Amino acid sequence: MFDQLDLTNVVELACGHGRHTAQIVNRAGRITVIDINKENIDVCRKRFSQNSNVFYSVNNGVDLREIKTETVTALFCYDAMVHFEASDVIGYLSEIARIMRPGGRALLHYSNCEDFPEGTYEDEPHWRNFFSEKLMRHFANRAGFRLIDTQITPWPPTAVTQPRIDAVTLLEKSQP
Repeated sequence: MFDQLDLTNVVELACGHGRHTAQIVNRAGRITVIDINKENIDVCRKRFSQNSNVFYSVNNGVDLREIKTETVTALFCYDAMVHFEASDVIGYLSEIARIMRPGGRALLHYSNCEDFPEGTYEDEPHWRNFFSEKLMRHFANRAGFRLIDTQITPWPPTAVTQPRIDAVTLLEKSQP
């Protein structure tokens, strides 16, 4: 689904060491990598020091206040949102809608683990937090997104017998 993103002005949320940014850095216009962990941003600064189209931000883990409203063409968050609290995912959906241009797209990899609503990610298989594809559809719609595609997968991806505890959804911000 990455190939359905407009890479003109991209945000990678919870970028870690930038392994996904590395795959698109030479095709993207502008990329802003955001992480709550300053050490991750420092690693990205070093890794992408030769790329003038990469910008860096340490955020507070709950919003995207450093990004201007309706300026982003695409956002992706891969391998991190599976660990986020449900309330944080819901909050980020509103923030993503705020920063996204109409027609912009978000690619989100999140937990589809709904068996332990009272637990924490440490209690869940593979540290997945409580969330679901149904909750994503509901709250994304409320935030002003149209669902383009969803794939529900096991984790690890090669474990065919594992429960389908991960989901990847492509959203598009509705036109006004």
